[in-house]
Amino acid sequence: MGTYGIDSGLKKLEDNYIQALNLNESNTIEQFIETFLYDSWEYNEENMELIISVMGRVNRGDIHQTIFSQSFDRMITHLQKKLSKVDHDRNFPIVHSKTGASILVSFVDGMIIQYFAGIYSVGDLRKLTPQLKQSILNAISISGR
Repeated sequence: MGTYGIDSGLKKLEDNYIQALNLNESNTIEQFIETFLYDSWEYNEENMELIISVMGRVNRGDIHQTIFSQSFDRMITHLQKKLSKVDHDRNFPIVHSKTGASILVSFVDGMIIQYFAGIYSVGDLRKLTPQLKQSILNAISISGR
């Protein structure tokens, strides 16, 4: 167990996620999401073994579900704060709640599962990024208005 009773692998994933968000210095929602997507494809490709290991430990109960949920919630909360910060004109009201961040994460996680299943390569995901970005922008622009 690592810091705060959290599994060291999970803590590493959480720290890396928050660090990547902090390094994303985009000034608009559009730029932020595009950078977030490209960063996600790269990170998941480079760290798939660690991700699989952590998820396996969650599945076996070696990492308690509450600990995993708290870590995931911290990551979503940090993402939501970053999204809110770059939506200066409040054109995307939903990003000012956790729902907007959850929508973005669900898109990315869904595509990563498909990458893991062999449906898409990271190259495919990179090529799809402009369409995925537009889909996400559409999803976060229709709610909350």
